[in-house]
Amino acid sequence: MVSFLIRHATLDDLNAIVQLDQGSNPHPWNASLIEEALMSRANWVIEATLDADDTIAQKNETALLGWLTASLLFEQSELELIVVDRAQRRQGFAKQLLSAWTEEMASKGVVEYLLEVRESNLGAIQLYRSLGFEEVGRRKNYYVTDQGKEAACLFTLSV
Repeated sequence: MVSFLIRHATLDDLNAIVQLDQGSNPHPWNASLIEEALMSRANWVIEATLDADDTIAQKNETALLGWLTASLLFEQSELELIVVDRAQRRQGFAKQLLSAWTEEMASKGVVEYLLEVRESNLGAIQLYRSLGFEEVGRRKNYYVTDQGKEAACLFTLSV
């Protein structure tokens, strides 16, 4: 049986997050950026635990399916990066990570959430809008692509 757990990420997760990001993010962060995020920002992972049948094996195996890192400054929190394993998308894991982020930050007095997303990332844009985020602007030619550059869509959620 597989169970899922959202928990705070730690430096012990560094290698697994690097692998997750490299395998699922078209523009992955390098290990030093991820390490810095783990030391200075709020971080959550979603972890799948496979409970092995006792007759087959005597151990549990875990895998990170997603990671979210966000900054906190006074009454604002900004999503810096969210990544979900490419093979595990469209199962609600990003939504669960986003909920963990907004709920915990609300308990710390956050009243505004910020994020930016590539204009081509239509699935993420749809998810953010479904959670109440509103597009408040664009940064033209912000992200480099294989075909040139694309805009960053700026979103905010005020509570």
